[in-house]
Amino acid sequence: MKNKFFKTIAGAMVATIVLSGCDSSQISLEADEAATEVSKEDVSVEKDEAATEESVEDASTKDASVEENTDDATLDESSDDEDSDESASLDNSELYEAFIDGSEKVYFNEEDDILPYHYQQNLNYGEGYTVDELIEGSLASCYKYDDSKGDPTFESKYIDCGNDGIKELVVEVRFPGLENDEYEESEEYLDEWVIKDIDGKLVAKYYGYTAHYWYTSINEYGYVSVNNVGAYLGVLTEQFGFLDENADWVLYYNYYYYLDMDDYVREKGNKGLILDCSSDDWNEMQVEEYVFDEKAPYTDSEKTGFMTYYKYDNDGIIDDDSIYEDSSIYKQTFDEAGVNTCPRSEVEERLEKRREEIGLSEEIM
Repeated sequence: MKNKFFKTIAGAMVATIVLSGCDSSQISLEADEAATEVSKEDVSVEKDEAATEESVEDASTKDASVEENTDDATLDESSDDEDSDESASLDNSELYEAFIDGSEKVYFNEEDDILPYHYQQNLNYGEGYTVDELIEGSLASCYKYDDSKGDPTFESKYIDCGNDGIKELVVEVRFPGLENDEYEESEEYLDEWVIKDIDGKLVAKYYGYTAHYWYTSINEYGYVSVNNVGAYLGVLTEQFGFLDENADWVLYYNYYYYLDMDDYVREKGNKGLILDCSSDDWNEMQVEEYVFDEKAPYTDSEKTGFMTYYKYDNDGIIDDDSIYEDSSIYKQTFDEAGVNTCPRSEVEERLEKRREEIGLSEEIM
């Protein structure tokens, strides 16, 4: 099994200053008294004035020294803050490292609800798992494992969810042989776990996977895209979203592309939406759906998303906003069914508004 370590070693230097003293000679009492008398008699006015000027200069030098010391103290305090932040970062890394090394566990919180149903047979909410136990639980939850294809391997990397300067750990586990009977070396089956240090406890915050024609991608700031190559039963599905500064999942939109209107009518009919699109007017029409609510069966309002439809021919999409006018049979049909629509020419504007609503910046994307 291949481990990738992220270790930072901090070194300390200690300087010891040794002060040595000198023995003083003995001074007789007579000499002390004589010196005292001479000193009293020889103090002149000029010396007093010189001493006064010297005292003023010393005071000025002392004030400058105080200011310099104050500045140094401020710099030291700032340096201490930076050292403290660096120390916290080191502690954070060490905890992640301990998990990679197998000496620390990751936990699943039920409120995050990230475990797929079939994983819940072998991985339980509220319990902790080492990286080896996580892999074993994943294997037991998936398809029959063909060990002739090789052992599971994993890699790890750091990302910064929400671009807030605090890192999270991504563990990618690859299972050769899980793909299917038509396994090809170019294919991959990956589990991806985003793990966050929460008050000294490692918590799994997101689960993604890559298998067959389904690809999950997580960028350095936690932006997630789940892409599908090829349509199933006339529908292509994709998902876009991001993990915020707490590594909590925020949906941007679920995307559905229907090859023709019949596919849309069939799929929405399974979710309770009845549409009559049987006339020839609906031929050679495709639909794209942008859903903002995970639980919404279809786009019944601006809050849940929108759908756009368009005609096409052998040359491609026909741009014609007249099919969105209130007088068109298409707009009337969707309005009567309670479906929220959007002209194709306004899709990008509507998606930009969605990004503003959920706080998804261009930097994160």
